[in-house]
Amino acid sequence: MKAGLPVPKGERASSAAEAVFSSMSLGFPVALKTLGVPHKSELGAVRLNLKDADSVSAAAHDLLPLGTGLYVERMVRDGVAELIVGFTRDPMFGAVMTLGSGGVLVELMRDTVTLMLPVTHDDIEAALRGLKFYPLLEGYRGKPKADLTVAIDVIAGIADFVQKNAWEIDELDINPLIVCEQGKGAWIADALLRLEEKKKS
Repeated sequence: MKAGLPVPKGERASSAAEAVFSSMSLGFPVALKTLGVPHKSELGAVRLNLKDADSVSAAAHDLLPLGTGLYVERMVRDGVAELIVGFTRDPMFGAVMTLGSGGVLVELMRDTVTLMLPVTHDDIEAALRGLKFYPLLEGYRGKPKADLTVAIDVIAGIADFVQKNAWEIDELDINPLIVCEQGKGAWIADALLRLEEKKKS
């Protein structure tokens, strides 16, 4: 990504054949997403952990009618937890960040905290520690510990990107930010960016 943020390698595809070719080039397993569709999971516009050409082809035929094309993305492995990192523009306070439990837990747990920008690494760490799901990041019940330091760096990098482009970003919703085991990083698996509509003079 041009902003220097960690995004899994992926390629656009306009047909099932192109999706299969891309998946073989990227290496299995892959995720297949419909382009031009917000809130993909809710609309069934994403397929995860596709492990062979046949499954990619079948998924591509299902997804192509839903949007403007396809995106084939290498699956992130060794995920420990999923975060949502969202930004909106408040008319009084400017850019505001929402940080919390991501993936399918967003609506279920409603486990989030709100921070005003700018934020420091310490602010982000304190916010994460205040979440109900924080024990997952620490290796809950013998599970692997998350790469917390890298996750905080990534969140700080996203916040910095938003601040530098605040004049044109209306909303940015990253869900999920997959935090992997220690030493394996944190990856932006899906993002929705809305730019401010330019007013006509």
